[in-house]
Amino acid sequence: MAFYGVAVLVLATVFGALDRQILILLAEPMRHSLQLSDTQLGLLQGMGFSLFSGLAAVPIGWLADRYGRRVVLAGCVSVWAVATAACGLVHGFPALFAAAAGMGMGEAAIVPIIYGLIPELVSERRRPLANGIYMLAGLLGGGLGIALGGLLLNHLETISLLVPAGLRGLDTWRLAFICVAVPGPFIAALILTIGGRRSREGERAEAAPERHVAGAGYFRANLQTLASVFVGIGLAQLGLAATAIWLPVIAARSYGAAAADIGQAMGTAYMVGTAAGALFGVCIMPRLRRRTGLAMSTRVIVGGLSVAAAVVFAVLFAHQAGQLYVLFGLQMAAVTAPTLLVPTLLQDITPTSLRSRAIAAGSFVMIALTSMSPLLVGALSDALADTTQGLRAAAVIVGVVSLASAAVLLRSAQGAIVSTVKGLNAGMKTP
Repeated sequence: MAFYGVAVLVLATVFGALDRQILILLAEPMRHSLQLSDTQLGLLQGMGFSLFSGLAAVPIGWLADRYGRRVVLAGCVSVWAVATAACGLVHGFPALFAAAAGMGMGEAAIVPIIYGLIPELVSERRRPLANGIYMLAGLLGGGLGIALGGLLLNHLETISLLVPAGLRGLDTWRLAFICVAVPGPFIAALILTIGGRRSREGERAEAAPERHVAGAGYFRANLQTLASVFVGIGLAQLGLAATAIWLPVIAARSYGAAAADIGQAMGTAYMVGTAAGALFGVCIMPRLRRRTGLAMSTRVIVGGLSVAAAVVFAVLFAHQAGQLYVLFGLQMAAVTAPTLLVPTLLQDITPTSLRSRAIAAGSFVMIALTSMSPLLVGALSDALADTTQGLRAAAVIVGVVSLASAAVLLRSAQGAIVSTVKGLNAGMKTP
């Protein structure tokens, strides 16, 4: 049952990635059809999707703790499916912005709920392995989402014959949004079938209700750790989004690449880079663990972000779309091992009784920072005279500065992070 539950969670994550990537892949057709500026595209991807996802994370985390994680997650999947379909029916930027916000609010459930569900599905001893499997599958699923999006766009003429007659006259990009929304209700139903197990960790938390009364002491004692980790990861995501979101637009605008071709090429680069990064992580992390102990997670994350910053800088020197795809794959290879360590790091620095709410609050910080990426790049691009090269320069500036800042912040907080983990491992109790 544990394997089945994790598999369903991965399926839900892939579905969310597909919806999100369709919004990215169709940015250029939407811009022409609805006469949008780069700033509006940035608002759509940033404030419309990411920021509302961050705002919804904390209340969704509270609802999940109170009414059940499976029920709330299934409801959120249904919400973002409906919002995705709505993106294909709108006729102006305000309505499109509202639909993107609905997608973001539905997807806000992924981090706080799934990270809370995994300890319910597997034992405490197997939790790091389950986290790693889920994150790796989720990363590969993200690439699969890009590739499936490209494949869908490539075969929409055939697919259009299967849709109701009233929808066949829609623009291609509108039909694509409606098609990717179809699996939503089925995935929501699968989530409700997930069975749970009561881990020892969860039983200990429920057996000690006094731990739930107040977490102020824990937050005060570990403020530097929490702020550094949440802000650092948020800055890293901001930097990665600067290229992940805008490279499809750059490829289309600079080299005339078709959206379907971009989706398949970037999806392939994503999955190959992720597999290479995971293989490297499997080979190097045991050695690092022996040499660095509790500092391993921080050092791997810092190293990966530093390499990713260098790769993003190289985007300035790409002369064809194929080179952009290769650099995107190298970026994914650099950040895969660090990304696999993030869930366990977040769980290790938070006590059991406060974990869901602490991660939800951290998700708000991380998503709020990530939501700034599309807007920063779009606004900087509009401010530059040369639209094509200006967009490329804007994406690189935002990406490099954010990734480098994240690496410096996390490296400087390494001592505080280790201290927090040691305290919790020694049985620190929140008052």
